[in-house]
Formats: sequence, C-alpha cells, structure tokens
Amino acid sequence: MRRVIPGLETPESLIEPEIGARLDRVEEELEKAVVADSDLLSATARYLLQAGGKRFRPMLVLLAGYFGDPADPRLIPGSVAIELTHLATLYHDDVIDESDDRRGVPSANARWDNTVAILTGDYLFALASEMSADLGPEVCRLLARTITVLCDGQIREVDAAGRVDQNEEGYLEVIRRKTAKLFEAAGRLGAVLGDADPALENSLASYGLHLGTAFQIMDDVLDYSGDAGAIGKNLGDDLAEGKMTLPLIRALATGTPEEAALIRRAVSGGGLTDFAPVLAALERTGALSYARERAVRESDAAAATIAPLPASPATTTLLQLSTFAAHRTY
Repeated sequence: MRRVIPGLETPESLIEPEIGARLDRVEEELEKAVVADSDLLSATARYLLQAGGKRFRPMLVLLAGYFGDPADPRLIPGSVAIELTHLATLYHDDVIDESDDRRGVPSANARWDNTVAILTGDYLFALASEMSADLGPEVCRLLARTITVLCDGQIREVDAAGRVDQNEEGYLEVIRRKTAKLFEAAGRLGAVLGDADPALENSLASYGLHLGTAFQIMDDVLDYSGDAGAIGKNLGDDLAEGKMTLPLIRALATGTPEEAALIRRAVSGGGLTDFAPVLAALERTGALSYARERAVRESDAAAATIAPLPASPATTTLLQLSTFAAHRTY
C-alpha cells in the first residue's frame, strides 16, 4: 500500500496524475511479483509491502525517466526492482537490529522468526535480480553493484555498533553505502531506462546520492525527536542498538564530560534504562539542530546537481522532494 506524501504536490497539473497513476501501476506489479509457490513465502513477502511505504525510490525512478521518455514501459519493472531491493534490506535490517516493529506493525522476525525473515529478504533480492536481468545487462550490473555496496554498508554499520569512536565522516560513509546508494541507483536507473542523455544520467544519480543521505540523516534525527506512531517504530531504537548516529557523534564532541560519559555508556550497552538524560544532552548541545542542518546541506547539494537540468514539472518535483527529505517529520 503506497502512502500519499503530503507536501509533494507539484503545482503543475500534468505530472501529478501521471506519476500517481504510474506509482499505482508499480504497486500492482509489486503485489504480483511477491506471489510465490509457497503460501508461507507469499504471506511473508507481502507482509511489509502491505504495511505501506512512501515509495520514494520508485518515484525517483519514474521522475528520472521524464528526462528521456517517461512512457518507456521498462520504467515500471525497473521501479519494482528498486523497491523489492529496498524491501529486502528491511527484512534483513530487522533481524540484525532485533527489531520488534516496522511501519507500525510487528516486524517479520517478530511475527515469524529470524530464519523466515532472512529467507524472505533473500527471496526479494532474487526477485529484484531476476527482474533486472529482463531489462538488460546494464541494468543487471547496476542493481548487482548496488546490492554489493548496500551489503558493505550494512557490514560497516554492524562493525561500528556499540563503538563510540565513530566520527562524522565515517558515519556519512556508512549511510551513503547503506541507504543513499539505492537512491543513487534509482536516479541512474530512471535515466537509463528512459534513454536520457548520459550527462543527465550522472546528474540524476548524484542527485539521488545526496537525497538519500539527507533522508537517512533525518531518519536518525527522528529516532530522537519524531512521533513513534508516524514513523512506525519506537523512539530510541538506534541508541538501544548501539548506533553512533550523527546526533550522538555531535553531542559527544561538544557535550560536558558528564554528558560524554552518559553517551559512551549508553552506546556501549552500559545498562541505560532512562532515555531522557540522553535526549536532554542532545537538546542542550544543539546536536539535533546540527544534524538537521547537515541534512539541509545534503538537500541543497541535491538541488544544485539538477540546477542545469531543463526546467520542467519533473525538475520542480525533484526540487520539492529534496526539500521534503530534509524537513520531514515522519
């Protein structure tokens, strides 16, 4: 079920219904794609899909297609392959993080078990790969390379869990690999499938990388300041999992010795039971505002990469999307 995203309505009357209709087709194809021979696998593969999602990545594929031929029929399966890849990472992430909730429902590993969740994620990766193979060797290579980098980013995050020696650049490298790389692939894929000019392809890919980085930074900010119901998971999950995200990195660098000691103890699993002191440290040091400003910088960089693109409803929508990524509240 695709969630409508308030704030992304474009003032041009032509593109909104077109994009909406094409995203509805993507949704229909996603539902078809996850039907498996096994009743259990069909149920588990459909589980998070039906829990909903913003479908940012398929939207980016479709928007990038407007810089070539937006009606190219390959854009729909390409969008499906990108979203299946994203869904696969969610199943694996929840096992790694031992999460209980995802998108407002019990996570797949909580609903079934870790083995089922892992195999479902593997199945979705395989479906995405099969679909990309039908779109040609260039698309197949792009998706394979992207999955390779996503796995590398996940391993880096696992390796950093519970450690307080993470710096800002290291953190950014992890989220670029773990999250932003798939946004980059979505921008490039839409341009490739729409047969856009290669120079535009690189601009759209760069846009996606910055957009995805802004998106993930805000995800990490919302883990401390969002509404649990709106974001679909418990606040403070990153802290409980020992993730040294940008707000904590900033607070550790600028806080008092007492605040630094508190953060070190919390991240390293020192038995912290009260979330409030950490939140107070983030507020007092301005760490959340600092992280929001960093997201805005990435949003601005995304906008700058598409500044040379022809003025069009698609360009306007991409600019709106970059602004939304850095200012969202869910």
